[in-house]
Amino acid sequence: MNSSLAAEHRSVSRVMGLIEAIVANEPEGLKLGELADALSAPKSSVHGLAKGLVALGYLQERDSKYFSGPAMAAIGQLLSSRSEERWRRSFTEQLRLLSETWNETAMLGELAGDSVVYLESVESTQTLRAAVPLHTRVQTWPASSGKCILAFMPPRRRDAYFDRIGLSGKERKDAMAELAEVKERRVAFNVGGTAVGMVGVASPVFLPGRPIPMTIAVTGPEVRLVDKLEELGHDVLQAATILSAE
Repeated sequence: MNSSLAAEHRSVSRVMGLIEAIVANEPEGLKLGELADALSAPKSSVHGLAKGLVALGYLQERDSKYFSGPAMAAIGQLLSSRSEERWRRSFTEQLRLLSETWNETAMLGELAGDSVVYLESVESTQTLRAAVPLHTRVQTWPASSGKCILAFMPPRRRDAYFDRIGLSGKERKDAMAELAEVKERRVAFNVGGTAVGMVGVASPVFLPGRPIPMTIAVTGPEVRLVDKLEELGHDVLQAATILSAE
């Protein structure tokens, strides 16, 4: 690839990443420095792109923060509702299959600012089960879904996140080593790190136009799952691979 073509691809990637970062952080908005961290790009480059998107109405600037603009609604109207329905049906089907196979709670997650938000879940029918709050921000680290997201997050943005939550020293070194493993195997485990006695297993789902993956995960009591993590991880990864190919 020649240098001019590579530069064009980088610009397109940054524009899409900028828009997605803004949408993911609504209604709080993002400052220029936060956008630069999210894209792992110089402030000067991001500022130029943001100004252009403001001029076209795709973004708006208020109080030194950027928010989605009125033209974003026009994009939403142009999207195929049929495609969106098919995408949702695919996720729902994989969640249902995982939940039925393991009789545990399966869930779909995505990054929202510094948190993970679960958009959909299919709960276990067992009395002792995980109950996942939907559309509520939950801690990214050390959740299994959060580990999947952090493993594929641009380094500058991930480092800034760890700085904000105060993860340093040996704990940070261990976290980075674990994230490297998650990135390689595309499966993350969380045993009692978020809730005592609970286990989470997640895998990243890569969708077109999203620089940071969504996640599909299964969570349940440690007493039922701790001896079956590898088998469960295989099934969750298989579901994520199917969804990434949709």
